[in-house]
Amino acid sequence: MNIEIRRAKPSDIEEMSVVVDSAWRENYRDIFTAEVIDRFTGEHRRESFKGLLERGVDIFVLTADGRVSALCAYQTTVALPDCAEIMLLYVHPDHQRRGLGGRLFGYVLNELRRGGFVRVLLDTAEKNEGARLFYEKHGFAVNKQFENGINYVTYLRNL
Repeated sequence: MNIEIRRAKPSDIEEMSVVVDSAWRENYRDIFTAEVIDRFTGEHRRESFKGLLERGVDIFVLTADGRVSALCAYQTTVALPDCAEIMLLYVHPDHQRRGLGGRLFGYVLNELRRGGFVRVLLDTAEKNEGARLFYEKHGFAVNKQFENGINYVTYLRNL
């Protein structure tokens, strides 16, 4: 398998959307209702990625044999300028548990370190056990919990 990690381009939007939509349908079906999943996938997802790229948000994709298989986006936090926020990290369900997510995540964390960030934070649904285990395996610790319709956990890690 030929692996490449690079910055996302507008031409990646469709494949990025397929990755995220597939991951939502597979991994969130016990967390969100079908109506919520439908509302945040499809055209909504494509428009969201278009807006993120237009605003200059850093999105990295991992391609496997030329196809987007995983993606990760981050932004700086307003309240904590030395801290980056991972906005999203998704791996297509067909490629999960093969090390691709860890490879992309490690790459992005190194980019953040090189960019001068000293901490990174992210949120995930409390019931998203697979993501929570992944983040904890990569050195993240629970920072706080909050509720926004569902229960979320915020993770923090020093770089």
